[in-house]
Amino acid sequence: MARNPGPASASGEPPDDASPENRRGDDASPENRRGDDERESIWSIPARLKRLYFALFAAQVIAALVWLILDALADKTLDGAQAKILYVWQNMAPAAITSATFALVLTDGWNSIMVLSTWLEDELKKFNQRRVDAAVKKALEQGRAEARDEVNRLWWEWIDRREAAEAAGEKFTETPPGYRPPPPY
Repeated sequence: MARNPGPASASGEPPDDASPENRRGDDASPENRRGDDERESIWSIPARLKRLYFALFAAQVIAALVWLILDALADKTLDGAQAKILYVWQNMAPAAITSATFALVLTDGWNSIMVLSTWLEDELKKFNQRRVDAAVKKALEQGRAEARDEVNRLWWEWIDRREAAEAAGEKFTETPPGYRPPPPY
């Protein structure tokens, strides 16, 4: 595949900066070099691990192919070469996908583990925060209920004392619970 050195001028000539150092692509210039974590293909393989990935993938696919061929040859229920080839062909697709995934895990699995562990840590923090929030809410509701019960108890005691004083014909001057006199001016 040919590389495009950039936009041409109106006359169709390459731009002045289309020298080999300034072209786009894999050049020797530092600004055009691939980064350490540039990714390749649909599997998102780090460029530095591409050879290792494909070596592992190829070894696993070859091992799966040999295994499937030996299994097809040993299977007496498969009649004829066509059935044996079809058997190998049908089982190679899942073997290839499994090999690709396993090779990815072997070459770049620690990055996935780091991402998953970070996600899991965040989820555990959220879970614990929800538990703490629920406990605080329950404690607040319980505290409010206890405070309400205490205020009700104080009021009923005050009412009982007032009614007892009225029944005895005494003057009742006790202020109600929670009463605060207005501030002096």
